Amino acid sequence: MTIENSDRQSAFRKTTLPNGLRIITSEMPHTRSVSICIYIGVGSRYETPEQAGVSHYLEHMVFKGTELHPEPQEISAIIESTGGMLNAATEHESTVYWCKVAKPHFKPSLELLLDMLRNSVFEPDSIEKERLVVIEELNMVNDYPNYKVDAIIDEMLWPDHALGKDVGGSKESVNGITRKMMMDFIDEHYSPSNVVISVAGSITHDEVVDCVQSSSQGWKKTKSSSWAPYNGAQTESHSRLEYRKTEQAHMCIGLPGISLTHPDRYAMDLLSVILGEGMSSRLFVEVREKRALAYDVYSGTSHFLDTGAFVVNAGVDPKRVYDAVETILEQIGSLCDDIPEEELAKAQSLSAGRLQLRMEDTRVVASWAGSQELLVNEIQDLEGVISRIDAVTTDDLRRVANEYLVTDMLNMAVVGPCRGYRRLEKMLKL
Repeated sequence: MTIENSDRQSAFRKTTLPNGLRIITSEMPHTRSVSICIYIGVGSRYETPEQAGVSHYLEHMVFKGTELHPEPQEISAIIESTGGMLNAATEHESTVYWCKVAKPHFKPSLELLLDMLRNSVFEPDSIEKERLVVIEELNMVNDYPNYKVDAIIDEMLWPDHALGKDVGGSKESVNGITRKMMMDFIDEHYSPSNVVISVAGSITHDEVVDCVQSSSQGWKKTKSSSWAPYNGAQTESHSRLEYRKTEQAHMCIGLPGISLTHPDRYAMDLLSVILGEGMSSRLFVEVREKRALAYDVYSGTSHFLDTGAFVVNAGVDPKRVYDAVETILEQIGSLCDDIPEEELAKAQSLSAGRLQLRMEDTRVVASWAGSQELLVNEIQDLEGVISRIDAVTTDDLRRVANEYLVTDMLNMAVVGPCRGYRRLEKMLKL
């Protein structure tokens, strides 16, 4: 027997099984594809320092064989032989396993994903082989300056906290992860009450529920997961420079942001759109078009359960890094002044249009519903989000910019052939 909560006015339907497993669907009959996203409510911020990287390591191991499908190649072939896609991702607050297939291949694909999550064998030899692969992935992050500068900014934004660490952990922590640690972590976090299965595409809700019920029998509920809150507060600006012999200097400026559920979330997102999202944004026009200081320059926001970030990235000629920093700081500062109504309207139209276009993809729709249900236990429909975007005023933008985009909370990281640490630090103190 299931407990169903169905709202006929919503684009999504939800069923909760007796063991707590939540099933979300969005019927898109005009499509030929079906996307399945299985979200687990665990990520790197749920790990102790000794466990750092275990969520990501587990994500790799789930693809390495089950009792029914003992070879990794067999698992990938089930999806890829039909033209479908299969993958996974580990973040700070969630892990997602997903596939996108043509409608006739929905049932075996969902059965495969659930088999991987529940019946992976974790062979000791496979664990040791994959340990080397995971460490190479960590090495890759360190080798690419654009990845490294983001990692440094995370450390500066959330010092001494899991949010400031690499999701994959460190070489030392990964080398310390044992099979028992993996199995204990699965027992604690891979509980049906901590799982959301979100499906979007040319399929009915009842079809999905029937398939999930038959494939998840015997999956017993365990205790709930918990995560470490971030209670830090920044009171002064910080800078960090890592010298490397590269053609470009990769820089990132980061400021503490706001949470996923904060009422000012949409105002902050629109400030980012105005500042550096798109070829008509302030950063693109001023930094690239007018001054030719960078080829790639952009801004963005991130939102977690209790915190967030506002960041600007750029790759510049090392000889012109100081000019680029000065120009970017000027543009960030300009957001604290009155923003014209027409510029806000353009940012709102861009944001709404971008969302509408993305929501034509079954995988985006499945991710949209699954992630919201997992993290905040509520799914906003597209129209509701657009109405919140359109409700933001220029007064909201000025208030949010003056509260959050301030000099004493600036963090700046530069990776490249630069040695002028004192000069960069002085620029932040102005």
